[in-house]
Amino acid sequence: MKSKQVCHSRISLAVLVIFTAAALLLFSACKKERVVNKMQVILISIDTLRADHLSAYGYNRDTSPNITGLIKDSVHYTQAYPNGCWTMPSHMSLLTGTLPSRHGITQPWGTVYKKKYWRLNDSIKTIADVLEAHKSTIKTLKYAKLPTELGFANGFEKNIQMDPFDNKNKLAALLKEIEDNKEKDFFFFLHTWKVHAPYTSTYFLEKGKLSEEKLYYLQHPRKLAQADVKLTKNKKILQFLKENNLYNAKDCMTLYDGGIHNVDGSIGKLIEKCKQLGIYDDVMIIIVSDHGEHFAEHFPNSFYNEHGYDYYEEFIKVPLIIKYPAGTVKPGPVDHPVTLVDVFPTLLDFYKIQAPAYIQGNSLLAPTASRQKYIVSEAVSLARQERKLIRVGDLKYIITMENPSMGDRVNWEAVSDRKLFDLKNDPLERKNLYADLKFRGLCINFEKMLIKTIKDSTGANRSFKETAVDQETLNQMKALGYLD
Repeated sequence: MKSKQVCHSRISLAVLVIFTAAALLLFSACKKERVVNKMQVILISIDTLRADHLSAYGYNRDTSPNITGLIKDSVHYTQAYPNGCWTMPSHMSLLTGTLPSRHGITQPWGTVYKKKYWRLNDSIKTIADVLEAHKSTIKTLKYAKLPTELGFANGFEKNIQMDPFDNKNKLAALLKEIEDNKEKDFFFFLHTWKVHAPYTSTYFLEKGKLSEEKLYYLQHPRKLAQADVKLTKNKKILQFLKENNLYNAKDCMTLYDGGIHNVDGSIGKLIEKCKQLGIYDDVMIIIVSDHGEHFAEHFPNSFYNEHGYDYYEEFIKVPLIIKYPAGTVKPGPVDHPVTLVDVFPTLLDFYKIQAPAYIQGNSLLAPTASRQKYIVSEAVSLARQERKLIRVGDLKYIITMENPSMGDRVNWEAVSDRKLFDLKNDPLERKNLYADLKFRGLCINFEKMLIKTIKDSTGANRSFKETAVDQETLNQMKALGYLD
């Protein structure tokens, strides 16, 4: 009798073990195959944010504790590049998955003397256009002071011309929109200028550097500008920095880092709101930037509002962080080069939407072996000069040409400078390998790749069309230092 009980116990234990193992396997399989019922996406672009000034990317100053927390749930790309080195072309590449030579937003603002500018290619659709066509009930909202007339609002149901992180009231309005749409499919595009010059956040500024009165004025730049209406806010703050011994690379960088901390606080509130609403696990949150900022790394006297004209790493290396819905894509770092045109096709791939044929990026969810082997950036903000970049592996080739023309901004017959850097062995880009004859053949091949890419990107039927630029947009560009 006793032996039968032991036998039954052993059988019961074996059954229990098998059942438990099967249940664990089933749970694991379910987790991997987790279905996300809603399409909820928040795309955040932090203008002028260079990757190496985020604490999560190894910076020695704790600029971004909330983004660091988000990265634990995210895939973050350590070698991400925009497809232009200033605001307009980079953001249009982000929103369309195309190079500037295809979407057409390529001119520097300094050329807009007649208040005219190239607008978005008619054949190119934005993320909002494609998502709305796929699911007509989706709510698409743009919170960004980017020019409507150039095509930045195309496809968006709501075009809200404001920086949502500008102050508490605007942030509260954004969080209310998220709450109002928590049961719906939505795509929110958020863009903030709070890291861009003029630098006014004193969070990391050394105590005693400024008096309380001067701290107040720097933290409230509108009041500072009111003292001299002849100067734009940007120029008034620049004057203030010079008068108070803050116009140097170290202090400008400190104020810039304070702007990052400011934006990080707003992102923390957004994340907290998503958790309170119970949508954090399901929402896709993407954080990116359009370009970096230079603080005298290659040009010793350039450290204030310096970007848009070159492709050194400090100008062009940006963060790219994607928090996918929980249980779908394993978090962690990715070290191979990626670019902003990859964001759009990645989003479509995740939600199983067919990507339009004109898209030039690749889904970041695809196997690395099947992805494009090089990345391209173009459309600097200089009027009489153009630079184009191609990166293949750890090698980065930069070509400069004079007097470029048309929307693709090329003049291959007037190349004035060439640079080749090995980012693995020379991360600070101090040694131009183009001068070494043994690399000359490689550079010729890279240049051929660039020429073909830009030619294919532009296409034979591409017609560039102008649009009027309103005074409000011009005033904003003046305030940011893009126009005199």
